Amino acid sequence: MAGNGNMINHFSSSLNFFSSYHADQEEGKDKAQSPSYLPSSSSAGKLVPSSSFLSSCSPISSLEGQFEKISSTSKKPVGGGTENDQKNWYLRKNYPHKDENMIKKRKMEASQQKEDPPQDLKIIDIEDMIKQSRRPPLSSEHCCIYRVSHGLHEANQKAYTPRTVSIGPLHHKNKHLKGMQDVKVRYLEQLCHRVAKTANLKRLRDWVDQEKYLNWKNVDDQIMDDLSCLNDFLGILKSSEDRIRQSYAEDLNHLTSKDLLKIILVDAGFIIELFLRYHFKSQSHGDAILSTPFLLASIRMDLWLLENQIPFFVLEDLYKAAFESYKTIYPPRFLDLAHKFFETYDAQKRPIEIEIKHFTDLLRTFFLPTLKAEEKGRKGKNHEENCSDRILKIFTGFLRCCGLLSKPLDQKERSYFELEELGEQLKSATQLHAAGLVFSASSSKCLLDIKFSNPKLEIPCLHLYDDTEAVFRNLMALEQYHYPTEALICDYVTVMDYLINTSEDVGLLVEKQIIKNWLGSNEKVASLFNKLCTNIFKGFINERFYHLIKDLNAYYVKPWHSWKATFWRQYFSTPWRGASTIAAIILLVLTLAQTILTAVAM
Repeated sequence: MAGNGNMINHFSSSLNFFSSYHADQEEGKDKAQSPSYLPSSSSAGKLVPSSSFLSSCSPISSLEGQFEKISSTSKKPVGGGTENDQKNWYLRKNYPHKDENMIKKRKMEASQQKEDPPQDLKIIDIEDMIKQSRRPPLSSEHCCIYRVSHGLHEANQKAYTPRTVSIGPLHHKNKHLKGMQDVKVRYLEQLCHRVAKTANLKRLRDWVDQEKYLNWKNVDDQIMDDLSCLNDFLGILKSSEDRIRQSYAEDLNHLTSKDLLKIILVDAGFIIELFLRYHFKSQSHGDAILSTPFLLASIRMDLWLLENQIPFFVLEDLYKAAFESYKTIYPPRFLDLAHKFFETYDAQKRPIEIEIKHFTDLLRTFFLPTLKAEEKGRKGKNHEENCSDRILKIFTGFLRCCGLLSKPLDQKERSYFELEELGEQLKSATQLHAAGLVFSASSSKCLLDIKFSNPKLEIPCLHLYDDTEAVFRNLMALEQYHYPTEALICDYVTVMDYLINTSEDVGLLVEKQIIKNWLGSNEKVASLFNKLCTNIFKGFINERFYHLIKDLNAYYVKPWHSWKATFWRQYFSTPWRGASTIAAIILLVLTLAQTILTAVAM
């Protein structure tokens, strides 16, 4: 017991030290609080650690051992109560993770937190977000207008951004395009006047020259406030609002019905009136746009940008409602007006008979080859046969993927191939020329009409202007989104990219009249084609270009063609070199004949 008394006295002195330290830390608190140590009620001179002291002690493990030692050697528990009570109290205070009651309490708190989400995040907020994001899928038949991806923008952002006028909702808020907004509104007003004047022709057609009447200035003054056609136009747009929204791949839920229809109406009215003035150029003297060639060219470029579009059916519906009854004065179709406005891009000068999505799609149509008679007949077959063919191809492809069918589809039945099937890319123009390939400019007006007839490769002439890069980039972007398995423009650019690696390749094609370079140096042309395919997916290639590349690569690997080409360049590359070669051959033959005759005579 003497040893136990010494231990208790030693522990008491330690308690006095730590309690005094804790008192310094708790300075400023109410003095009525319990002190750092309390005298024992059962035994004088014995001290029990208080909660404030235990919470301030850092070497808890050593103190816990001393506390257990004292408790085990004393007859009466320190501080009153049983030994287990004091031990449980000590553990709950300093080791709450070991206490079963505390563990149960924490589990209950965690379950309550799961049941009650934070006040700033409610289930209703997530549900509203999901409902607001609901819209038709991008694969909808109406979806055709896209915002170009960030990867394509990185290559050349200016090629996709309008510079003068915004059309549609995607670039409507661009500050540098706000200057044309008043011009578009004035053109819409003039369109309303034109519609009103045209409607008056029903009662005046018997005694007035119709075309002169439409251009009389005093008539404009009489109908200055006649904007009745706006109600008809808005009614047409309102009935097509869902289809208009579905035409854009980008979500337009941030635009109210009023805002969207106002944007579409103003832009459509501007385009229709501009095209009519361009069609009747002789009657549009003094027009601010038509009288400024630079402004007209800039607006024409902006109108075929992929991000700067409104659906073509909107323009057709408004045009029909206004002028369908006056085909003797106005073109019967709005497509005819659009074709004339963009005719500078149509080298083939052929009628357009397919459905047009928007002006970018119209521009792409100008470059497509003319359908052959057999292709037209094949496309004119009944829908059931086409569907059955598709189902058969899908089923056959599924069996081949599962390993149940090893024979691939007949190549003649396929319209496109995977680019990996080529094995290797096409050689450059100088490499093919060194192997004996003859380059020639084709008389065809269709850029895609590249033909190979051993040993001649015929390529249609390509004129390169300042806007050529923007044209190709927007058409390629449209095909990436809308025509992934019919990307003919992408395939053409890919072939030209293969042929053109350096300025020497460009020089060869310029020499053969295949490229008309209006950009300046050959280095600019090589850089243009080498960058056009940046971030462009090239997973598939059309059958015509697939077979073209296969045939050209097969021609290149045959050494006979290279030997023949080398011999021809060495001895017959120029008329003088050819004449000297022939003279040397004749001299050699005569010398040999003379030697033989001399030998016979002897």
